[in-house]
Formats: sequence, C-alpha cells, structure tokens
Amino acid sequence: MPKVKLLPHELVWCKQHAEKIVEHYAKKYGDKGSGSYNHNKVSSNLVGVKSEVATQVWLMRNKFPRNDIERNYEDFTNNKLKGDINLYGRSLEIKGLRPHQWDKFKRCIPPRQLNHYVKDDAIVIWTTATGDDKNKTVHLKGWNYAHEVKDKGVFRRTICDNIWLESDDDMREMSDLITVLKP
Repeated sequence: MPKVKLLPHELVWCKQHAEKIVEHYAKKYGDKGSGSYNHNKVSSNLVGVKSEVATQVWLMRNKFPRNDIERNYEDFTNNKLKGDINLYGRSLEIKGLRPHQWDKFKRCIPPRQLNHYVKDDAIVIWTTATGDDKNKTVHLKGWNYAHEVKDKGVFRRTICDNIWLESDDDMREMSDLITVLKP
C-alpha cells in the first residue's frame, strides 16, 4: 500500500484550500454543511484535500506528467466537473477517511454520489489521512471501479446513507491502477 508524505508547502496549500471550502459552503448553506455529510469543518475537508493532493503526487511518481493530470479538486465551486482528478479521459474520485475510521467504515459512498460516479465510469481511490496540517502522511489503500461498488455494495448507514463495498478482497491494489491508467 503506497504512502505519500506531503511536502510542507503542499500541507500549507491543503489547509488554505480546506479553509476556503468551509468558508464557501458556510456562506451557501450555513452550518448545515454540504452534500450528503451535513457538516462543514476544516478538519474534515482537510482529510479530502490531503488525499486528493497525495493522489496527484502518487500519479506523478508513477510517471504521469503533471500537465496531463487535470486537478478538478482545485475548483470546488464548479460541481459540473467530472472527477476530483481526470487523467486521459478517466474520472478519478478520491474518498478519504481518517486512519482510525478505516477499519470501521472503509469503502463507503453516498448513493447519489455513487450514481454520478457510475454514470461517469469513474475510478474510486480509497485513502486515509488525518484532519490536521501537521501529519504529512497519506495512505493510498486501493481502488475500485465505481460500478463495482454499486454491483457488490450493500446499504450501510454511517453519518449518512452509504453503499459499502464490504469485502476487503474486492478492493484492487494501487499498483494495478498504473496499468489501467496508461494511455
């Protein structure tokens, strides 16, 4: 399982970006949060942003040119974009949890999000990261095609309704993703 250690300037960017996300959704929805999760905290957003940046770093380490990686996560105000990251026409959705949550929740996606991911033929990358700007390590746990989560997933209620890919055996290795993404 790959791990990415973010650089200090990347952590600073992640925190600033998470703060902008919170400010944007606080103006739009108040304290109700955004989307399915019904919360809007810097620490929660930081988990996601660190995971997105770490995925980009991992892709570049695996010889995908930076200019070929469309970083849609940078523009969170445009919900019409497909995927947190796009690479050679592939939509990549990054789902991050805190490390202590992994064993309990693992691979969960709210149904509405999952339907969009399936429609986009997205690849979902599962990560863990902390919600602070001190810990620089992000673990890339594995990946799945979104349709696999829909086909094999079961309903599970956490902080919201989710479709849960229960079996660890159904999660794919990150090393296998390199071949899938090559043009």
